[in-house]
Amino acid sequence: MNTFAFLRFDLMSWLPRKQTLLPLALIVVVGIALPVPGMAIVASAVVTSMMISAPFLADERGRLDTLYGVLPLSRRSIVVGRAIAILTYYLLASAIAVVTTWAVAIARGGTIPFEIAGISLAVGFAFIGLAMSLQLPVLFRIGYSRGRLIAYAPALVIAGVLWVNQTLGLIEFDGEFAAPLPLVVVAGFGIGALGFAVGAIIALRMYRTRELR
Repeated sequence: MNTFAFLRFDLMSWLPRKQTLLPLALIVVVGIALPVPGMAIVASAVVTSMMISAPFLADERGRLDTLYGVLPLSRRSIVVGRAIAILTYYLLASAIAVVTTWAVAIARGGTIPFEIAGISLAVGFAFIGLAMSLQLPVLFRIGYSRGRLIAYAPALVIAGVLWVNQTLGLIEFDGEFAAPLPLVVVAGFGIGALGFAVGAIIALRMYRTRELR
């Protein structure tokens, strides 16, 4: 079984469940109840970060780790396939957020500036990269039951980043960026991609030493 075959299997094992799909509805609610430009897009990243542990919970409930141990399946395929599956969930969540954002703006007779959408998507992707770099290694090493509290780590890190941001003055109180807008967007997506890669690489090293039973 190769990476993409496992990706399909992994998505089928946890994505179609009610507890996985309901958080997507929360994104719509946030976009409607809090029609602040970009809020739904940021919410999609937060929702996804909380759902990173969902496939690991599915593993434990269905004893799929044992199955992975007997199938002709490499640890690399499992780690990369799952990372892509989580990224797929984020793409779905962000697509719902973008549609909701524009629908609410049109319904209210306004528009969403491209800059706001770009910054929101970049910040969201950076947050997902951070979340995956923190959560994937822990969850692949010790599983959901012992590692589920790691889901709160990204929020704690962001709190620290906000404190640093306030200290250095990267974002002024009037909402203007001290750094050029294209640089902020590129940096956001770059951080997200780096977090995705680092999380997968470390997770693979952790998972290779784990006994599947």
